Amino acid sequence: MMKIYTAAEMRAHEQMAVDKGTTFEQLMENAGQAAAADLLRRFPKAGRALIVCGKGNNGGDGLVIARALSERDWQVDVVFVLGDKLSPLAQLNRERLNHSDGVSFIRSDELEGRLKTGYGLIIEGIFGTGFSGALPETAAAVCRLLNQADGFKIALDIPTGLNCDTGEADKDTFRAELTYAFAAYKPAHMTDAGKAYCGETVCLDIGIE
Repeated sequence: MMKIYTAAEMRAHEQMAVDKGTTFEQLMENAGQAAAADLLRRFPKAGRALIVCGKGNNGGDGLVIARALSERDWQVDVVFVLGDKLSPLAQLNRERLNHSDGVSFIRSDELEGRLKTGYGLIIEGIFGTGFSGALPETAAAVCRLLNQADGFKIALDIPTGLNCDTGEADKDTFRAELTYAFAAYKPAHMTDAGKAYCGETVCLDIGIE
């Protein structure tokens, strides 16, 4: 049976999983590892990946992916585009990358130049399912750069700029070729407008009913 959860329903199911004995940290690890496993199956030959993170837990999922890819000999660049003050779980996973030889942290002002060098994968984790309204200009500018860049584009849970409940999209919404829906599909994944930004959507089990 296909599960479709709104943002509020997703938060409730995450809390239920934690109440039953898991942790939010473990759910983030499960999400990142599941996405990385699928990417490594699709792209078995190591290459270069860019992971674009916000400061919340969507970015934290991306940091788990960075660790998993680097352990399989990928060269990974990570950029924080909304500042370095991260959520506690995102910060924890950022610190776990401190001794990863295959991971480099780049500044936001380096992003445009780095994109010109080419990445095999561009993984976007700026805003998650809680986003609504118009993109702040900082994020909109980053999405414009990413949309124009070469490389296979992946969104984590929902492309940044897309309202997961309504399917309403900012004009600069990230255009993914593949979207990983964690635990359940979101309503926007099912809409024609949402599908145009999500590309292929794959729902991954992360330990939430």
